[in-house]
Amino acid sequence: MKRDLRGKLRRSLGDASTPTPRAAPVRSGAGLRAYLERRRDRLAGPPRPPVELPEGEERENAHGSFFVRSMRYPWDMVHGWFPLGSATGTDWDTVAGLAKDPAFAAATLEQCLFLDTETTGLSGGAGTTVFLTGLGFADEDGFVVEQVFLRSFAEEPAALAHVAARLDERPIQVTFVGKSFDRHRLRNRMVLHRIESAVMDPRHLDLYYLARRAYGAVLPDCRLRTVEEQRLGLRRHDDLPGSEAPQAWIDWLQDGTGPVDRVLEHNRLDVLSLVTLLGLLGRPVTR
Repeated sequence: MKRDLRGKLRRSLGDASTPTPRAAPVRSGAGLRAYLERRRDRLAGPPRPPVELPEGEERENAHGSFFVRSMRYPWDMVHGWFPLGSATGTDWDTVAGLAKDPAFAAATLEQCLFLDTETTGLSGGAGTTVFLTGLGFADEDGFVVEQVFLRSFAEEPAALAHVAARLDERPIQVTFVGKSFDRHRLRNRMVLHRIESAVMDPRHLDLYYLARRAYGAVLPDCRLRTVEEQRLGLRRHDDLPGSEAPQAWIDWLQDGTGPVDRVLEHNRLDVLSLVTLLGLLGRPVTR
């Protein structure tokens, strides 16, 4: 059943023969041999320099310490063709209609937590680690993006507790395919560490489904990259494919050379696209 669901999701997002951006590297058979050959070739070449994390801060809670990168953006900052502040004019009746849920007509931007994760794979279960969680939310001065990143496995309980606290503050999750993926991976890890959270709250606005209803008849597919390019006017340059993010993090943990700075940038753009896309989908105009 879960395998069929993942296959259906991949087909909905694009070519079913193409691995999804979150697919984990294969570690058996031919995939394992290819991985070992790549590692051999890398080690045989010149040593790679260590990768420094972007500027951030260490925080603490009852579960220990964790790393957070926090960025604040003014509402007039343009992402693609549109300012982030377009989300402040969201018509929630329009959103409720696209979501097919009248409850969203009473929503506000201040209730929304924009969320995107980077994980070690698509597979379910407690073994899939969420090593980066991007969070976005509105405050009185603009839009804030927080990136909660694991510098080691030991930081996971504290990092998850921080995400849980943000979920308590802002009950409406806004994601892209998060209803089928991100929240389940977070829930599994939170259950493992006995952290209570509202991650499975039914007030979940998955923009993938809204985009499919709004643009599915005119776009070749409704993957985030396609929607970004053809509806938001955003073209990413030197973007690290999501499929390479797990190995980048593993390499960084092992020897400090994995390009996690590029993973963080990929995730940052994902969060900014979420708030901009909400503003676009929430315009009270005929599409």
